[in-house]
Amino acid sequence: MRPRARSVQSLLTRNLLLSVGLCFAATVLVAVLFGFDLEDQIFENQASSVADRVIGRQESPSPTTANTISGIEMQYYERFDALPAPLGKGIDPTWTDGEYEVTVDSDTHYHVAIRSVDGEPHYITFNARPYVRSTQQVLQFIAIVAVLGGVMLVIALIFLGRLAKRVSGPLEAMAQAASGECPAASGPSETDNPPEEIVLLAASLAARDERIEELIERERQFNRDVSHELRTPLSIAMGAAELLDDAGERTPVTDRLGSALGNMRLLTEGILWLGRQPDEDATCNVWQSCEQAAKINRHLLNDDEVAFGIVGDRGSRMPVPDAVAQVIIGNLVRNAFTFTNQGEVSVRISESDVCVRDTGVGFGEPSDVGGFGIGLSLAERLCAHFGLAISVGPDEETGTIARVSW
Repeated sequence: MRPRARSVQSLLTRNLLLSVGLCFAATVLVAVLFGFDLEDQIFENQASSVADRVIGRQESPSPTTANTISGIEMQYYERFDALPAPLGKGIDPTWTDGEYEVTVDSDTHYHVAIRSVDGEPHYITFNARPYVRSTQQVLQFIAIVAVLGGVMLVIALIFLGRLAKRVSGPLEAMAQAASGECPAASGPSETDNPPEEIVLLAASLAARDERIEELIERERQFNRDVSHELRTPLSIAMGAAELLDDAGERTPVTDRLGSALGNMRLLTEGILWLGRQPDEDATCNVWQSCEQAAKINRHLLNDDEVAFGIVGDRGSRMPVPDAVAQVIIGNLVRNAFTFTNQGEVSVRISESDVCVRDTGVGFGEPSDVGGFGIGLSLAERLCAHFGLAISVGPDEETGTIARVSW
């Protein structure tokens, strides 16, 4: 199943919202992690600095408070046994000089700096828990970032709407122009202020439509010229054949000559009709067209071996001119007569279709390639030109079935 098509504006909006949401989530995550890591680095650097100053230089702690460093709430212990019992459980006595983090319970988060003096470890401890941001503060920070993200999103949506209008507006105008009678020659106007790429696209489509229109007009003119040039000699030849018939000089040769001239006339008429606009009010009697097609191509039928018949609705009418119907039906009947050596050829007419069925070699056999040449191609083009449906294929048992529906 093909995915449902979306408009340019919806695609831009969807991708923008997704990208902004992901960027916002990544920014908040990085900011929170960076904030906590920065706090730990600050506290660790404070403890390390005090340890280097007090222990490394052998400065004495302030005498005002036992074991408390002056100016900052850090504790100083000269050996492991002097540590408070809860803190001692979190410190390994084998730790070497350096900085460590120790969590005793939910109310304590110690940064410990260890320095050795004469092989005896000395400890500077600092409980950073009161100075670390609480969960409520973190949530407040996230809320502030969310508000800022919302403001940025609103600004982005405003500019996105302007961008989508500049892109989708000209595209919709081009689509409407292409679906109308005039091709997409009318591109986006200067007032739309479209992007340069859309202007180039509109110009390319207009140039392509002009080339296609020129080719179509050239083909129509060629068809008209050829058809008109063929009409004069065909009329003279058909007149001569009728004079021979009237003079009583009718022979199988003159019959075949008259049939060939009739087929050429229908072929010429079909080509000529391809260069005209279909007449919506034109209709013809299908039964009469079938009888005419059978009469013209009768010489191709072996009457001793093949039976022919027309059944169905005598009043059925096909929504095409009579000449067009004779070209379409005539080609189907001629193919059936040509490739049926025994059995039957039948034409069934209904209110909405005509079906030609035969018991010949069948559609798609190597020997029938030549028969389905320009005649069938012309019939298919005429059906497409006048809005008819044509299908040619193998019958259920043997032979070929051709159907024209309207």
